[in-house]
Amino acid sequence: MKSREALIRLNRFRVDEIRKRLKSLDDMRADLTKKMADLETMVKDEQRRSLQSDLGRLAYPTFARSVIARRENIQRSVDEVEKQAATVTEELQNAYRELKKYEIIADADAQRDRVEYARKVQAELDEIAMSRHVRKA
Repeated sequence: MKSREALIRLNRFRVDEIRKRLKSLDDMRADLTKKMADLETMVKDEQRRSLQSDLGRLAYPTFARSVIARRENIQRSVDEVEKQAATVTEELQNAYRELKKYEIIADADAQRDRVEYARKVQAELDEIAMSRHVRKA
């Protein structure tokens, strides 16, 4: 019984740790998405500024190439994070299944113990009732 409780605690800890990893990956993905949106805003601002001066029109192509490279790097990072998140999600599902297996077994044992206890209590009550009946008769 103690070993089963230890397994349940261990598996709960494992599920919690995997959830934390998945949350950190989701946070990373959100941060990268925000960086991508900030980059798009920066490009639009730079396009608007480049139209206002001759120097801006000359410098804009260099800026655009660097932005394209940064955007590709961020997108690769997003893809990698999503791949890791998919792997961690699958790992979480497996850990959760394992935890549920142990919890179901523990619940079945507890139910069996409750039924056995109720049966013993009822047997004692029946015995008391029988002894009272015998005394009256």
